[in-house]
Amino acid sequence: MEAYRYQQFAYLVVPILLGIEFFMCARDEKKGKEEIPLGFYVLDFLGFLFMAVVPAVFIFTIWAVETKSFPGQIEPLARLDRYGVMFFFMGGWWQVYLFGALKARRMVNEEKSRMYYWVPFLALGIFISLLVLWVSPWNLKWISVAWFFLIFGSLNGLKARFKTIERTMWVLTGLTFVIENALFIFLESVI
Repeated sequence: MEAYRYQQFAYLVVPILLGIEFFMCARDEKKGKEEIPLGFYVLDFLGFLFMAVVPAVFIFTIWAVETKSFPGQIEPLARLDRYGVMFFFMGGWWQVYLFGALKARRMVNEEKSRMYYWVPFLALGIFISLLVLWVSPWNLKWISVAWFFLIFGSLNGLKARFKTIERTMWVLTGLTFVIENALFIFLESVI
């Protein structure tokens, strides 16, 4: 297996942590309720999806492409591998924003320090910026790190409530997801 594949395994940190956050939100969703709400099942499913299915498909495609186990299916596997890399490579940002939205949702009813929210958000943002953009031109890794600190500084400086932070993170998630997929479709048609 080529060396860059090992770096790709590090991309799995963000979706696995996102899956854990989905599970924690699901737990909070059903807390203190007689009937289990639909939101619990949706959040639980998404937790399973991000924590188990996405990494399993990613690892399977890497294994299948590297070992050439399915010689008749190399083209679809290569496309799935490319999309998986793009999902983690460029998807790291929307996944960090989604993590931030879910964590802010849980923080609304908790009496913990604001740093309990911001430290994991900044750590994931810095991690994904440095991991994905380490060899990028124009110092993009530092621009990305500065972007996460700008989000932190502006929302924390304005003393935004967690409900406002949650909404902001949902907007960033949606915008980044749409832009990422549009860019991926463009790159897929060009390459």
